[in-house]
Amino acid sequence: YVAQPPGENEDLYVVEKEGRVVVVDDGSPRREPFLDLSGEVSTGSEQGLLSIAFAPDYERSGRFYVDFTDRGGDTRIQEYRRAEDDPLRADPATRRELLRIEQPFENHNGGLLLFGPDELMYVGAGDGGSAGDPMSNGQDLSTLLGKILRIDPTPGGGEPYRVPNSNPFAGDEDARREIYSYGLRNPWRFTFD
Repeated sequence: YVAQPPGENEDLYVVEKEGRVVVVDDGSPRREPFLDLSGEVSTGSEQGLLSIAFAPDYERSGRFYVDFTDRGGDTRIQEYRRAEDDPLRADPATRRELLRIEQPFENHNGGLLLFGPDELMYVGAGDGGSAGDPMSNGQDLSTLLGKILRIDPTPGGGEPYRVPNSNPFAGDEDARREIYSYGLRNPWRFTFD
């Protein structure tokens, strides 16, 4: 996956499945990675470090987010900040966990994080894998699997993120409030038009 922070038009951030984010600076990859999670990432099947998303206010805040499968195969969404002494390096000490989703299989883990035009974070979560969605996760509103989630990654109310009141199931006690769209097989990549 390749991304750029908002307003950036030179450096590219290349996400490697094995767990590194490498900055391509003026056409050449930097020797030191921007972020290295290679010791924490599982890389079987469709697993790995799957995407990076920069906060809309990245220039000021330095906040960015990654989606990866951990050594146990579960999806992890984490926040980091860039290093104060080197804007082309992440500061590992700033890590903050937003979300962990248990994955039953090694495929269909989704993996894309994007900020929409509403400046909220959209998370692609696959149905958990195998063949034919044997657990019916895509249609089950009590699980985050097989969905696109929409959250505000700002902590609030004792939680690591907030759920927008405008989400379709924000007021439904029988559904996960984070769900924005459901019935999906594997939203691995998507975009806003």
